[in-house]
Amino acid sequence: MNYKRIIPCLDFFNGRIIKGTNFKNLVDIGDPLDVSKFYNDEGADEIAFLDISASIENRNQINHIISKISSKISIPLTVGGGIKSFLDFKNLFNSGADKISVNTHLIENFNFIEKIKLIYGSQCLISALDVKRFYNFNKIYYWNVYKKSGKIKTKYNLNDLIIKFLKLGIGELLITSIDRDGTLKGFDKELILKLSKIININIIVSGGGGSLLSILDILKIKNVNSLLLASILHNKIYSIFFIKNFLLNNGILLKI
Repeated sequence: MNYKRIIPCLDFFNGRIIKGTNFKNLVDIGDPLDVSKFYNDEGADEIAFLDISASIENRNQINHIISKISSKISIPLTVGGGIKSFLDFKNLFNSGADKISVNTHLIENFNFIEKIKLIYGSQCLISALDVKRFYNFNKIYYWNVYKKSGKIKTKYNLNDLIIKFLKLGIGELLITSIDRDGTLKGFDKELILKLSKIININIIVSGGGGSLLSILDILKIKNVNSLLLASILHNKIYSIFFIKNFLLNNGILLKI
């Protein structure tokens, strides 16, 4: 059965879970362990823990936190942020991570995908892309790829990078719309429809989840098997239980 998954996204910054809008204006949500345990008990299918300041600064600290979280939850844990080496993978797996999401290092080192696949298998690696819509002088738009937690614009547009990643055999794609992040205006449906036509792997969608109808519409798109939700959950607009009931009543296959 290909169950759809609802995944709370926990952005970690300076020891706390935070939430922003368009990757800016950060607001404190709470302690990482408390927030993880809350969503575990509320019925989340998985937790995504994304270190947006990383580990970059203190990898040992993050391993310790991941170990504490994994001991308190009963659902899979995906970890991302500042991952640059096989040692990072090994330490995070040893700390209790089930899957690892990599963004910047994959963009800068394409062959890392093949090496990780060889050692750990593609099922443990999530290729994460943060994208923002741009218009050229003819008012034709495309999605540009960013790195370093959305801070640095790369030379790649989404199409170019997806083609490279597909050739290397990525197993799962996490796509985040910077334009929609934290806005509660709904996912970038046009972006996801475009992606679904060119790839045949699982897509995790992030950025903009607001109304129940926007969540339902995105989950109906081919290859979309998971949603990352943050503001809608952190702001207590809807509970995971409520969202799942709505989706079940509208024909979406969920794991209960």
